[in-house]
Parts: sequence; C-alpha cells; structure tokens
Amino acid sequence: MKLWFFLSIFITFNGQPFFAQNQTLNMSTSFTYQSKHFLGLKNGLRSSDKGIVKLNINHNTDSSSSQLAINYDGYNNFNLDRSYLQYTSGIATFGVGAINRHWSLSNNESLILSHNARPSKAIYLKLKNRFGYDWLPSKANWSLEVFNGYTEGSLKNSNSMLLGIRTVLSASERLDFEILQTSQWGGNDYSSGISALGSALIFDTNKDSNANINKMAGFGISYLIPSNKIPLRIYGQAIGEDEAGNLPSCYGYLAGLEWTNTEIKYPTVVGIEAIDTRIDTSTNGYCGPNTMYNNSTYKYSNYGDTMGAEISTEGTSYGLYLQSQISQKINVKFTTKSIVINDNDWSDHPLSSKRQSGFVNSFSVSWFQDNVSFKTDIYNQNFNLDKADIENSYGVGFSSSIIF
Repeated sequence: MKLWFFLSIFITFNGQPFFAQNQTLNMSTSFTYQSKHFLGLKNGLRSSDKGIVKLNINHNTDSSSSQLAINYDGYNNFNLDRSYLQYTSGIATFGVGAINRHWSLSNNESLILSHNARPSKAIYLKLKNRFGYDWLPSKANWSLEVFNGYTEGSLKNSNSMLLGIRTVLSASERLDFEILQTSQWGGNDYSSGISALGSALIFDTNKDSNANINKMAGFGISYLIPSNKIPLRIYGQAIGEDEAGNLPSCYGYLAGLEWTNTEIKYPTVVGIEAIDTRIDTSTNGYCGPNTMYNNSTYKYSNYGDTMGAEISTEGTSYGLYLQSQISQKINVKFTTKSIVINDNDWSDHPLSSKRQSGFVNSFSVSWFQDNVSFKTDIYNQNFNLDKADIENSYGVGFSSSIIF
C-alpha cells in the first residue's frame, strides 16, 4: 500500500510538467552485493548474499524536482529511501521525502547526522542565498535547512519525531561555519503540541513538561589554507549531547586535514581524520562515559543504527583516506581506520558488549563511462562486534548502475 500510494503521488505531482518548457526525466537501476557486513557500510546496507536492487525515477522542471527510489533486498523487503518531492520558489525549497543528510564539513563522517543510518521520513524547508554586501566577498553566502520527521525504533512502542536545524555560513570560498541542532521529541505519552515544538526548536528542555526532549547541538568550521602548492583544508566539528543553560555541553569531537594534489593531470586527495565520542565525567556529574548518543527516553538511532558517528558512543576512530582518479575512467580509493569501540566496557553498548579495538580497511576501484558504472570493493575488519553481528573477516563487494 505504501508503494502504490507513493507512486500515485509521484504521477499526480508530475502530470503538469508535460506543459512545461524545461523538463528532464531520468531513470537508473543498480545492483549491490556485499559478502559480509562491516562497520562503516552506509545507509543500513545488509549483509546480504542475495544483493540489493535499486530503481530510481527522477523528474525535474524549472521549479520542481522529484524522485521515486524503490529499493529491494534479498530478504523480501521494500523501502522508498531517497524518494522525495520538492518545489522551489526564489531562495526557498519545500519538500517531503526520505532524503540522505550528511551534516558535517567533513566529507567522510558526521557526529550528528550521517549516512550511517537510514534517512528519516520528513517534511523540510531549505533556504539559500548570497549576502550581497560590498564589504564581503562576492561569493559569500548562507544556507538554512529545517526538517521534522519520524524515526523507527528510537522510542519503545512508538514512532518519535526528529527535528533538525542547520545553518551554514560561507564567509568566502575558503572559510565555512556551521551551526546545527537535532531534537528528538513526541511519541506515545509525550506531548507533540506547540509548547513541545517550541522547546524542541529553541527553548530549554532540562525542566518542566518537556524535559523528555533530547537535544544534540554544536558547530563546525572548515578553512582552506591559501596556497597554490599545498591546498590544505582544515576542518572540525564539536557536538554536545547534553544541555546546560540552553547551550550544548558534554562534547564529542571530529577533526581532520585534507590535502588535494593539483599538480598532476587527475586529482588526488589525501586526508586524515580523528573522531572521539568519549566524554569525561564533569564536576557536577552531568557528563560522563557513555553520555554521547544516550538518553533516558530516546535512542539516537533509526532502524537500529546510530544516526551520528558509526563508532557510536564511547569510541575513537583515526582514519587515513586516499582517493585518486588514475585515468579518465577509473577511480581508486583506500581507507584504513584504527578504531576503539566501547572503551568503557558498557554491557548495553549498541555495537559490542565489551571493549574492542582494531583496524577496518577497504580498497575500491570504480570504472565509469557515459551512463554505465562498475565498482568493486575489498574489506577487512580484524575485530568482532557481537551486538552488530559483525565478525573478524575479509569480504568483497560489487555494485553496478545504468542510467537510461
């Protein structure tokens, strides 16, 4: 019923573009196979030896865009992740759907909203514009995104809501700032009225009738050092799990360096990145081990996967990334991460019942030409995660896609 309902909406909303002057219609299909499940496989990909098939139909006009994404795996499950309908007027875009959100100035990870979990079904508003002031660079701009949606499994016996706000300020081509917040609210036995919405947006949630609301908030920065020889980008993100005086506290951290080689024919990017979700005990005892992504009411997850960093709470990750286009048609990427999971030996940790440490390595080769692409992957993880059903092993992956 869900599938047919969405199909009918897709057809209804896109019947009128036959009269539009500018419109495009694209369709693509892809197949993905992973022999094993590893930490870091994005968007809830299952360890499915039967593969995952995807069909996308995308339609765009001057003022609207829509995508119907049908995903099917070997466990006889359908979902419509990445399907959406949206309309743009001026600087504003209004939409509804289940779109992927990566809220970070890092290209790899995010502490607050990443591709680790499946996207939430939500309504959203996006604003984007240039500042237009003479005293700022001509390309200085700002953007704002607000969404409110539902998550699965974060509140027992009920679908609770997730509200997110992110502002990105680009003072120049080299300098970016982000300020961001998510709030988990509503669900069975909890208010979803105006008062609760106001608290989820801007007000204090540590007291009174809306004390159940779980907020995470923080900021990020990215700066590209001006140099023709060494274009080095420095970036970071700090996200607080708890709230003190209407401001975030109990911070987890992400920091990285990214170097792009511009002296060769095809670009090569080398990066290092560190993530730490361990939180020390504070003076008053409000912060401490296992604070990150934990709340007495809501789990910070969707369909069982943490919506933030893949290592979840009380973990560290130190990664090296190397990506290069070695020819006009071939890309290669190598990643190695030294990871600690459940550093405090917490029995209720979502990934492992005890502390685990080791490496996760991956190597991929992608080939693309015109509308066809192929990708192969080799993975290795040398530690077990019993809660996530991930074993110490090697694995291979394969994916292909065709755009019609």
